[in-house]
Amino acid sequence: MANGRMILSKQGEERLGNIMVELNLKDRPEALRLAFAKGIAETTSEPSTQQGKAGWTIPQGVVAKGDDYLLYKHLLIEKLKRPLENEEVDTYLLRYIESGLEIMQQEIDGLSSLDNYLLMLVEQAEKKSKEVR
Repeated sequence: MANGRMILSKQGEERLGNIMVELNLKDRPEALRLAFAKGIAETTSEPSTQQGKAGWTIPQGVVAKGDDYLLYKHLLIEKLKRPLENEEVDTYLLRYIESGLEIMQQEIDGLSSLDNYLLMLVEQAEKKSKEVR
């Protein structure tokens, strides 16, 4: 199993480009996976479908395939607290990616020119891991 084709919004595509530059990422799939992780971790309510112009089409299997797809599906089931049909998985993957891209862009916009977004993400992860302990 793998994710199907998904269409990122034009705004999402622009955010993806900005985030890739900020984090010095060369591959879109890495940035999309980070955005999904950010979205599912920090979005408190079910994200809505993005409206507006269509942007880049995420090809089949780029975000998740095989065991990764199964993991992402179960992360979504856990987050939404309900079973998902296979057709719904891609819809929610895209919603959480778009949400994560929006959150990441807001965080980047809030940084000063001397701040480093990658370091900020590491500090956030450290803080959350201490809260869990």
